Amino acid sequence: MQLGKSPGPDGLTSRYYKALKEWLIQPLKEVCNEILEGKRAPESWKEAYITLIPKTEIEKTQLKNYRPISLLNVDYKIFADILAKRLKRVLMEKIHRDQAGFLPKRHLSDNVRNIIDILELLEVNINTKAVLIFVDAEKAFDNISWSFMKKNLHGMGVGQGFENGMGAIYSEQKAKLIVNNVITEELKMEKGTRQGCPISPLLFISVLEVLLNMIRDDQQVKGVQVGAKHYKLRAFADDLVLTLQEPDTSTKRVLELIQEFGQVAGFKLNKQKTKVLEKKLTVMEREKFQNETGLTVVKKVKYLGVHLTSKNLNLYKDNYEKCWSEIKKDLEIWSNLKLSMLGRIAVIKMNVLPRMLFLFQTLQILDKMDCFKRWQKDISKFVWQGKKPRIKFKILTDAKERGGFALPDLKLYYESAAFCWLKEWMLLENTDILDLEGFNNTFGWHAYLWYDKIKVHKAFKNHIVRKALYNVWTRYKDLLENKTPRWLSPLEAKALKKLNMEAEWPKYWEILEQDGDKLKLQSHEKLKPKVRDWVHYYQIMEVYKQDRKIGFQVEKSKLETELLEPNTKNLSRMYNLLLKWDTQDETVKSAMIKWAQDIGHNIMFADWEWLWNTGIKFTACNALKENIMKMIYRWYMTPVKLAKIYHLPDNKCWKCKETEGTFYHLWWTCPKIKAFWEMIYNEMKKVLKCTFPKKPEAFLLGIACQLVSKKDRTFFLYATTAARILIAKYWKTQDLPTLEEWQMKVMDYMSLAEMTGRIRDQGKETAEEEWKKFKIYLKKYYKIDEC
Repeated sequence: MQLGKSPGPDGLTSRYYKALKEWLIQPLKEVCNEILEGKRAPESWKEAYITLIPKTEIEKTQLKNYRPISLLNVDYKIFADILAKRLKRVLMEKIHRDQAGFLPKRHLSDNVRNIIDILELLEVNINTKAVLIFVDAEKAFDNISWSFMKKNLHGMGVGQGFENGMGAIYSEQKAKLIVNNVITEELKMEKGTRQGCPISPLLFISVLEVLLNMIRDDQQVKGVQVGAKHYKLRAFADDLVLTLQEPDTSTKRVLELIQEFGQVAGFKLNKQKTKVLEKKLTVMEREKFQNETGLTVVKKVKYLGVHLTSKNLNLYKDNYEKCWSEIKKDLEIWSNLKLSMLGRIAVIKMNVLPRMLFLFQTLQILDKMDCFKRWQKDISKFVWQGKKPRIKFKILTDAKERGGFALPDLKLYYESAAFCWLKEWMLLENTDILDLEGFNNTFGWHAYLWYDKIKVHKAFKNHIVRKALYNVWTRYKDLLENKTPRWLSPLEAKALKKLNMEAEWPKYWEILEQDGDKLKLQSHEKLKPKVRDWVHYYQIMEVYKQDRKIGFQVEKSKLETELLEPNTKNLSRMYNLLLKWDTQDETVKSAMIKWAQDIGHNIMFADWEWLWNTGIKFTACNALKENIMKMIYRWYMTPVKLAKIYHLPDNKCWKCKETEGTFYHLWWTCPKIKAFWEMIYNEMKKVLKCTFPKKPEAFLLGIACQLVSKKDRTFFLYATTAARILIAKYWKTQDLPTLEEWQMKVMDYMSLAEMTGRIRDQGKETAEEEWKKFKIYLKKYYKIDEC
C-alpha cells in the first residue's frame, strides 16, 4: 500500500492500516474469506466518493472532458488488489498479446512499434490500400454492463470463489460526488467499473477481449498481411487501433461487430472522436470511405501520447522536436527560480527525463546523434545558469555511488531503450514483431546482428526502426560481446528467410556442451528434439566451425545478465551498464588527486566510496549534500584561480593577505582559518566528550568513517558541514564566523533532522540518540534547555 493517497468515505488512510497491521490483519482476512465463500460485503465497501479530474487543459467547461475517479476505502482496495493479482494469472493466458494494457511483460511501446512497422510496410507495398482506425469509446469504463462482465468471467473459468467476490463488490454500489469541496446526495451505480479500483482495468480488458476476439476471428475483416499473418488490431485498455486492408468492407464489418457487442456489453463507439489515417487511398476513395462509415480521415492523430501521421518521416519533428521545444520553454521559466545546483539536477530528473524517456521507449527512430549534443547543451546551460561549467559533464552524469551527481545522460538512456527493442531480435521469441519488422529481410536476424549481412543486403537499413536499432547495436557490439555469444542461433542465421518465422530456434547456450575447458557442438542424437533433420544439423555444424575460430563465450556476458535474462528493469540495468563504461575514465577523478597532493597523503579509495555511498546520506537536506559535493570538486573560486582567469596582479589570500590564496590555503592552512577550525575542534570535543585527531579530510570532506564512533558520526558531519557553510558565507571577506553563529547553525540542523525523522517515521529514539550529547553540551555550557 502506497502512503499519501486520499482515503475513502471512512477517512482511514493506508498509514492507519500499516501502523495497526498486527491487530487488523486477522479480522480483515476473515472478512475477505467470508466474501469469497458467498457472504455479503460490508456496507462501507459499496460506498465511494467521486472526484472529477479534467482530461485535458482545454474545454474545462464541458462535463464530458472530466474523468470520474472513485475514492475508495483502503480495506476495500486491499481486497480488490488481492482479486486483481489472482485475475492477472488467468488473463495472462486468456488475453491475446494484441492487448498490451495492465498485464505483466506487456508494454505500451509494443503498440506504437507495431503501428510504425505497419506504416513502413504499407509505404513499401505501393499497391496495398489500408486504413488505421483509432477507436474512441464513449465513457468506456463507465458503461460496462455488470451482468455481461460477470458472465464473461464465468466463461473464463475464474472459479466460484472469485465470482463470489466479484458479485459482492459489483452490486448495489453507491457514490457521492465531491464538487468544489461540497459532497452531493448519494447516487446509485448500476453499471461501469470504478476508476480508482485496483481491479477495474483488468475487468475492462476482460470484457473488451470479447470484442477483440470477434474482430480477430471474422474472415470479412482483413488485417494488414505479412505471409500467413493478419495484423488487425492493437489495444492498450480502451485505446484501440485497427489496421485494416480492403478499407470499405473491413471497416463496415468492424462497425457492425462493435454495434452487436455494444448492445450486450454496454460498449459504445464515439464516431466524432474516432480518427482514421489512410494509406494509398485516392481523394474519391477517401470521401467515399468517410461518407459510408461516418468516420473522419485525418492527417495526424495522437495515440498513446505519440503523434502519428501516415508517413513515418514526420515522427521526429512531430514528437521529439515538439517535446524538446516545450522543455526548453520550461527550462527558461525554471531558470528564474532560486534553485540549488542539486535542485536543478532534480528538475531534469523529475520533469525532463520522464518526458524524453517516454519517447525513447516508444519511438526508436533516431539514426543520428546530433540532437543529443543540442539537448545536452540546453541542459548544461540550465544546470550552470548560463555560466561556464565547473565540473565535467561526465562527472555530473556519473552515478552517485561513484561520486557523480546522477544527472541523466539522454543519449545513454536512448541507447538503453534501444537495447530493450533489440532484445526481440536476439531472443527470437516474439515472432509477431519480428515478422512485421523484418517483412523484407533477406537473411535471419542473427545474420545481420553478428555476421554483418548488412554488407550484402544494404536495404536492411531502409526502415526507420531497423536503421536506428542497428546503429546502436554496432556502437556497442564489440564491448558487449567480444566472442561468439551464447544467445546466437546459428541455424536462424543460416536458414533461408521466410515471411513467417518459426517459433523456436536453437541457440548456442542450448546446443553446446562442455568438453574440458572448451565448448563443443552436441551430437546429432542429442540435438534431435531441437533440430528437425540432419540437413539442419549440418547447417549448424557449418556455422559452428566458423564461430569456433573466434571462440565462444563460456560465462554469461553482461548482455545476458542485464538484458536477456531479466524480465524487469531492463532499461535501468542497461543504462547503469552503459553509464559505467562511459564514465570509466573518471573512476579516479582529478579532484581526488589534488586533495591527496594538498593533504600530503593518499586518501584510500574505500574512504571515498564510504563518503559517496554512506557519509553523504547523513542528511536529507540538499544544501548540506551540495556543500560536500562542492568541496570534493573544489568548486569555490580562489584568488589564485581568479588571478589566472582575469590576469589580476594580486593572488593573495583574502583573509591573511600574506600567502597565495590557493584552495587548500583558504580552507585549512590560512592562520585565521586555522584558528576558526581550532575553535570548532575544541567545541566538538566538549560535545562528544572524547578526543580525536584533527584531520583535514574529515573536517573538509566529511570522511569521518574511521575518525569518530558510528553513534557520533551524524553529529560530526552536521557540525563540520555547518562550519564549512559559514566559511563560504564569508568567502571573499576578511571576516570569520563566530562561535555563536556555528552553534545556531547546528541547532537549526538539529531541528531539521528531527523534523525529517518525524516525517519519515524514523522514530524519536534515533534522533534523540544522535543529538543527545549536543543537547547536554548546550545545557551545561550555555544553559539552553530547549532547542
